[in-house]
Amino acid sequence: MKFKLSRVALVCLSTIGVVSQVHAVQVAGDNLEVYGSLYPEYDVTTYGNGSAAGAASNSMQSKKTVAGTLAAQTTPMQKTQIAWSQSYIGFKGKKTVDDVTFGYDFQGVMGKTIDSSSSTGGAQSLFTDTRDAYLSLGLKDVGSLQVGQLDTVYKEFGDRSRLLDVSSSNFISTSNVLSNVGWKTAGGSTSFHTRIGNQIRIVSDKFSGFQAGFSYRPDQNRTATQNQWLSAVGLRWSNENFYVSLHQETHNDYRTFSGTGATEATSTLVSASPGSKDTGTRLSLQFDQELYSVAAEFANLKYTENAQTVGKFASYTHNTYALRGEYKVQPKWTVGANYAYEADGSCSLSGGAVCTTNGLSGSLTSVGAKYNYSKELALFMLYAVNKNASNAVISSSAIGGNITNVAAGIQVKF
Repeated sequence: MKFKLSRVALVCLSTIGVVSQVHAVQVAGDNLEVYGSLYPEYDVTTYGNGSAAGAASNSMQSKKTVAGTLAAQTTPMQKTQIAWSQSYIGFKGKKTVDDVTFGYDFQGVMGKTIDSSSSTGGAQSLFTDTRDAYLSLGLKDVGSLQVGQLDTVYKEFGDRSRLLDVSSSNFISTSNVLSNVGWKTAGGSTSFHTRIGNQIRIVSDKFSGFQAGFSYRPDQNRTATQNQWLSAVGLRWSNENFYVSLHQETHNDYRTFSGTGATEATSTLVSASPGSKDTGTRLSLQFDQELYSVAAEFANLKYTENAQTVGKFASYTHNTYALRGEYKVQPKWTVGANYAYEADGSCSLSGGAVCTTNGLSGSLTSVGAKYNYSKELALFMLYAVNKNASNAVISSSAIGGNITNVAAGIQVKF
C-alpha cells in the first residue's frame, strides 16, 4: 500500500506527540489508524517495614504442615522514578466487504523503551512489550471473532474500577487486590486480570442491550499429564447510564499452589498429583451521569488441586471487591478515588486437616485529580496506599509491608 508523503509525515509527527489535535489519525481511511496514550509520571514510592521476624505465618504462605514463623524482611525505604506504566502506540484498521468486516489491532508499549534503570541508557527497540495484537472477523448483526493477544472476556467485561484513565499497570490499579491473592507475589498464574496470547475470543453484537462473550486459549504444549487451557464466559447489559456484567474465568492445570513438577514431602503441603482448576467469578456494576461516575465489582476466587495424599493442599477461596467514584468539579477538573479489598479467605487440605489463612488480607486506597486541557492533553496527580496484613504480599512488597505512592504526570492521547 502506498501513502502520500504528507500522510507518512503525519504518522511520524503523531507518533512523537506533535499532532495532538486529532484522535486516531486516519492515514488511509478505515484501512489504517494511528492512536495512543502516553502518561509518564514522576513517582515517589515509600516502603513500610515488613512483619517482624518471628511473627506467626500460615499454611498458604509457608506451605508447611506447621505454619511456623516469618524470617526478617528487608526492603528499600524509598525510591524515586519516572514511570510510563502502559503508555502505548497503536495501529488498527478494518475493511468491510458486504456484511463481513476484517480488522486488526496492534499496540506497542513504550514505557520500557523510554524508561530504563540501566546507567547505560534506554532500550534499543521502539516497542519492548505488546498489549493487544490480534486480527478480527465480524459479521453484521451477529458478532465478532478475534484471534491473537488481547484481554479475556473476564477482564474485558469487568475492570470497571479504572481511575481517571491512567490506571493501567499504574500503582492505582485495583487488579492486584481484586483479581489476585495475598499469599503469592502479584502477577503470574494466580491472577484473573489477564491479557493473554494465542486466544480466541467471540463477542456477540448487542441485542436489546445484552452482549455475550467467550474466550478460549488452548495449551499448545499439552502433555500426557498437563493441559493448561484457559476459558472465560460473560454476559453484560448496558444502556446510556447503566452497566451490569457477570463473568467467569477458568484456569485448568495451572497448579498455582504446588507448581508443576512438584515433589511431595512430609514437611510441606505441596501435592505431586496432576490436575487443578482455578475459577474467578465477578459481578461488575457501573452508573454514569454527566458530572459523575460510580462503579463496584465483587469477585470470588477459588483455587483447587486434585490432592491424592492426606494432608496436602486441596483448595483456597476468598472474596474481593473494588469501588470507584469520579466527579467533575469543573468542566476541566475531575477528581476521583478507588478502594479495593481482599479477605483472608479459607483453605482446606486433603483428609480434613487444619489449614490456616490468617493475615492474608489487604487493601488499596487511591485518590487523584486530573486537569483536562482538552480531550488529548491532561495533567494528573495521584496518591495511593497499599496495606498488607501480617502475612500478605500484595504488589510485590515484603511480607506485611505497606507501600505509599505519590505521583504527578502528564497524559497525551491521539
